[in-house]
Parts: sequence; C-alpha cells; structure tokens
Amino acid sequence: MPELPEVETVRRALAQHLCGQEVTAVQVLNPRLRMAVDARALAGLVGLPLQAVNRRGKYLLLLFSGRILVCHLGMSGRFSLSLPGEELPAHTHVVFAFTSRQRLVYVDPRRFGLLLLVDREELIPFFPLGPEPTDVSAVEQQLLVAKKRSKSPVRNVLLDQKIIAGVGNIYANEALFAAGIRPQTPMGRLTRKQISALSVALRQVIERAIAAGGTTLKDGSFRNALGDPGYFAVDLAVYDREGQPCVRCGKGIRRLVLTGRSAYFCPSCQH
Repeated sequence: MPELPEVETVRRALAQHLCGQEVTAVQVLNPRLRMAVDARALAGLVGLPLQAVNRRGKYLLLLFSGRILVCHLGMSGRFSLSLPGEELPAHTHVVFAFTSRQRLVYVDPRRFGLLLLVDREELIPFFPLGPEPTDVSAVEQQLLVAKKRSKSPVRNVLLDQKIIAGVGNIYANEALFAAGIRPQTPMGRLTRKQISALSVALRQVIERAIAAGGTTLKDGSFRNALGDPGYFAVDLAVYDREGQPCVRCGKGIRRLVLTGRSAYFCPSCQH
C-alpha cells in the first residue's frame, strides 16, 4: 500500500503538470472501487480548473472551485499521466482529460482505492487523522498520550492513522530501527527519551523517503505519475531484509508477525 512518501511523490507530479488546467472530459470505465465511483458527480468537474493538489496523510486532495476530489490509492491504486492515443493500462477505472491534452488515468487492479467528490465544507469531518509525521512536537505529544492508553506493540501504534497520519509498515519499521526500539515493545514501556527519539526518527525517515521518490519494492508495484520508481528501497535498513546483515552491526535481521503483518528488527541494535 502506498504510504505518505509515495503519495507525496504523486502529489508533486500532479501539481506540476496539471494545476491550472481545466477538465475537459471524465470517462468512468469501471466504477467498482471501495465505494462506487459516482460518474454523474465527476462529470460536474468538466469546465473547472484544477486549483491545487494537496495531501493529508495518505489521501490526495484535488481542489476545484467549491469541490474537492478525495483520492486514496488503497493497496494497488496509482495515477499516471498520458496523452491521447496512448494505450490505457489494464484495470483502468477513470480517465480525466485536461486542456493541456494530458490525461490523468486512475488504475487499480485490487479495487480498494477511493475517488470521492465532496463539497469543501464536508472535508473536515472526513478526516479523523492524527498529525503529520513531520510535525515532531505534535507526534511526540500523541505518542505520550498513547503510552498512557495503549498496551499494543509500538509498531501497531505507529500504524494507527488516528494517532499519526500517513505512516505505514515500511516507514514504521525503519523509524523504529533508527530510534533503536524493537517493534514488539509495548507502547506503555517506552520511556520519554525513547518517544522523543522515535518522533525525530519518523520525521527523518519520511523526509529521506520523499527525497528519494518513495519506495518501490521487488514487486515493482509503486510507480509515480510519470511511471518512475521510488529509490528509497536501496536505503532500507530492516524492512523486507530478513536474514540479511544489519547495516550497523552485521547481525541478521529478524522478522516477526504482529497482528498479521510482518515487522523487522535488528536483535542487537534495537532493544
């Protein structure tokens, strides 16, 4: 599933290539997503310019006059830019045409994504999300509250979007390695010093991943809107590296399963 750095990479490409362009046509080829795509509502975007492309957590927000197209890529969704005449990829759901002749194509093989048009005043209750992981002070406060309330492993707490927005499994594992904390450590056992270190590590890992264009793993599932992969995979310290030597101490990276999802850690560098 695309996490914050991947979504931010897509946001930047769409903002660069489409902002200021008017929608000239919307074609819904397959409405079946997490929620059925409302073709009639999307048709109302024709003639409106795309004013901005924002992001909140893992959500993309395409701003039009009075309206916002809320987009979530789910597990396999992706946006791509193309020109008329280029063959549409398999599993294309929606095609937006713009005055620049560019097309914004939404592809989603597993159909867990979301394209929902809402009025701007409807957006606030739509997002019961925590702070962005780059806001160190706010994240630290959230984790201090979670320390008092949660008995869950710290990795699971980091994945709770109501506590911190945008963090997924890849970057939770990487931040925990950077902070020297094992993913299975109960949240309530963390010290204030560890929470402070984790808050800083989250921001650093997220910012490095954004600079690298996100993470494309071996399956090649993530491509940005221009079709390019993300290069943060070469910098991964623990994620998906079971049995490989730790980049710090050389000991083998271990894997365990927490609530059905893999977590990775170094038994020497993380405590």
